[in-house]
Amino acid sequence: MSDVEYLIELAPGGQTFTCGEDETLLDGALRQGIELLYGCRHGRCSTCKYLIEDGEVDFGEVTAYALPDNERDEGWALLCRARPQSDVLIRDHRLPDARALPLLTPTTLEAEVAGVAQLTPELWELAVALPAPLHFYAGQFAELGLETAQGRVWRSYSMASPPSSSQLLKFVMKRIDGGAFSGGIDQLAAGQSISVRGPFGASYLRAGARPVLLCAIGSGLAPIMAMLRDAAERGDTRAFSLFYGARRPHDLPYLEELRAGFGLNLTFVPTLDGLVEGDDWSGVAGTVTRAVQHAVENARDMDAYLCGAPPMCETVSRLLSAKGLPAEQLYFDRFFAASA
Repeated sequence: MSDVEYLIELAPGGQTFTCGEDETLLDGALRQGIELLYGCRHGRCSTCKYLIEDGEVDFGEVTAYALPDNERDEGWALLCRARPQSDVLIRDHRLPDARALPLLTPTTLEAEVAGVAQLTPELWELAVALPAPLHFYAGQFAELGLETAQGRVWRSYSMASPPSSSQLLKFVMKRIDGGAFSGGIDQLAAGQSISVRGPFGASYLRAGARPVLLCAIGSGLAPIMAMLRDAAERGDTRAFSLFYGARRPHDLPYLEELRAGFGLNLTFVPTLDGLVEGDDWSGVAGTVTRAVQHAVENARDMDAYLCGAPPMCETVSRLLSAKGLPAEQLYFDRFFAASA
């Protein structure tokens, strides 16, 4: 880390931390146990958009979609990309979260691949063995670092294993042809070196008594699996409803485990929107959004967790809001592509 450090203050609360000129404001805060709003950590989701009230920052590489020019001119910055160039005063607009758990300071561990398994034609499970426990909350994610032909590549993936499995983490990822990381997952071998950095994310399962609504598509099922596995281990008695969207029957991972219900009060509703003639399917057809629309009459008295592609998360969140869901009972884990 750079020898040059600046003082960062959050207003109006007065919390302070230091940040090196070569690290982002978000990383500096997390390193010192200061929790801020954030999501993807790669300048794409805009969750960590804060107003710089005083001081100078390098805004970093961001898209005009995540940070329009007019907002940058007004002083807004994405803290996952901005680096300080002086002492900085940041307007802290967070709303209190009475159910938030203590911040777990991210750490980096040099680990190794424990195994790889194909779940569906597109989804793969990667198991990683750690030399020491990585403590996390069910629903959080980590960044995985791998040496590739393009150099060292870091990508974010949610843990699908529960926090009790702190030295053997399992991740679910969609294999993308040509992807710098996922494109070679089928070539990973047990014992291969891999770095793990984390944990990150605030969309973890909160305690409470309200029914829990879970919605996911694709690899967004990973944090949901961690939540359900953790809830089962803790004997959670809440009612859980999981709506999972895929294309065809063979695109449904962990089907037996989900249908068995983990010993929870779980209603599992897989929805398929790419059925073709000859598919053996008698379940719900259509999108997750449509299934939720038909199944949920009043969302006011539930907690909701949405995981997966941003369009699904945004559409379902608007639907649930219209059905009465308070903003403080809604949690996102939007999966943004690593490149534009």
